[in-house]
Amino acid sequence: MAGLGHRIIYATHFAGHNVQHKTIGLLGGIGWASTLEYYRLLNEMLVARLGPAHSARIMLVSMDQADFVAHAAQADSHAIEQFLVQEGRRLQGMGADFFLLCANGAHRFAPAVVPRIGLPFISIVEETAKRVRQSGVRKVGLLGVKQTMTGRFYHDALEQRGIATVTPDAADQEVVHDIIYTELVQNIVTDASRNIFLGIIEKLRLQGVQGVILGCTEIPLLIQQGDVDLPLFNTTAIHCEAAVAFAIAE
Repeated sequence: MAGLGHRIIYATHFAGHNVQHKTIGLLGGIGWASTLEYYRLLNEMLVARLGPAHSARIMLVSMDQADFVAHAAQADSHAIEQFLVQEGRRLQGMGADFFLLCANGAHRFAPAVVPRIGLPFISIVEETAKRVRQSGVRKVGLLGVKQTMTGRFYHDALEQRGIATVTPDAADQEVVHDIIYTELVQNIVTDASRNIFLGIIEKLRLQGVQGVILGCTEIPLLIQQGDVDLPLFNTTAIHCEAAVAFAIAE
């Protein structure tokens, strides 16, 4: 009878919380360590909004990073777009109501990919640019893989909102890119690499930036707000917040 009583208490605790929310599609795996963070943050944020009776409805397509890198190495944008469309359409077939692409750098392909998937899309770039604008920061540093730092997709989104973007010099860009790909995507986090990143952030501060975008979903595994005085824009968290807001919207 003790076991039955426990089940009755459990059922009573979770009764009356039948709030509908949309199914979130995650196109992840590039890399897997940050995709884990998406799953954790989405659930924590949804519980904070709806209560402990809930967990996030999530459909995940975890891509093989080797496939993505192989296509990218060929410098064949058509091939990589086809790859992302193919993987994204799997989310549609699984019943996702909308989707997120869980990598900043891959968003450079979003304009060609998203319309062909057929699901509403939440852009990490647009959500981050909006957050920077709302913060009052008008000159921001940008860290990420080389394609993110040198590409126009972040710069343009920020420029449209009156925000100047500063990136590290070429040598430091190589260092940031290398740490991301050789360590962070494998969930390897070291004090030595943290200190290197902090040194690069300090160089950006000396160039007058008022905040720094962590423009790779793995960087928050290494650098957190408590490590620096400048405001940090954690793109993974910003993306998840936007997704939860959309998921529970009427």
